[in-house]
Amino acid sequence: MTASETEFETPPFETMLVDLLGRGIAVRFAASGDSMHPSIRNGEHVHVSPLASRPLRAGDVVLAQAARGITAHRIVRIARGAVITRGDNSRHRDAPVPHQSILGRITHVERDGATVAVPTVRHVRRALHSLSQLIRSLL
Repeated sequence: MTASETEFETPPFETMLVDLLGRGIAVRFAASGDSMHPSIRNGEHVHVSPLASRPLRAGDVVLAQAARGITAHRIVRIARGAVITRGDNSRHRDAPVPHQSILGRITHVERDGATVAVPTVRHVRRALHSLSQLIRSLL
């Protein structure tokens, strides 16, 4: 095996997530990155449940096996054969991923020692609206 071939191997963590969720076992791990801020903050532990509990819906935060690797983003659209996601802290939608690339649903996060449900789209919009009003009042 050459060095270039090993660059494309699936990382062990990703393989383990796919395997466990595929067998119907929920997982918990520390998230990294800001793309879902403020819903999921860097370093918070996320809980992911297998998809069997209910069908996917726009607004669900899911764990997807995307081209760039495992990604936790919110579903913005479900199209025939594909799911389109976007991070709450991003202006742009992600490239569509096939339905079978959705591994699980983020159910809650651990924040400051408490278990917190992942905010819905409505809660995120309300928080952003309140923040923009506050900023306007200060200007």
